[in-house]
Amino acid sequence: MTALARLALAAACAAAFATSAHAQGSGPIKVGLMLPATGTFAALGDMIEKGFKLHVQEQGGKLAGREIQYFRVDDESDPSKATDNVNKLIKRDRSTCWSAPCTRAWRWPWPRPPRRATRC
Repeated sequence: MTALARLALAAACAAAFATSAHAQGSGPIKVGLMLPATGTFAALGDMIEKGFKLHVQEQGGKLAGREIQYFRVDDESDPSKATDNVNKLIKRDRSTCWSAPCTRAWRWPWPRPPRRATRC
């Protein structure tokens, strides 16, 4: 998948979950991003984050009429960090939804997320 396709996927994800997030209550939508900030794929992680934020900006800075708060964890291009990083996004940051891995090196090593968290 090309970087442009990944950016489009991130934007589509934001639009898709916005409707369901609106039904969950008021207050900001907390978006957790687990992306590489260091390592081999750091540039790709930066582009995905910028693409996601650009989509939100084009929607007036809000999705479903709600402000967006961003939380980012560095996956360090290391699949072994996935479980800890997802736990940080869900438990520490209380993310409404989260988006993660962008490389084929990734697997799904963590347990199924709780119902309140939506992987987009």
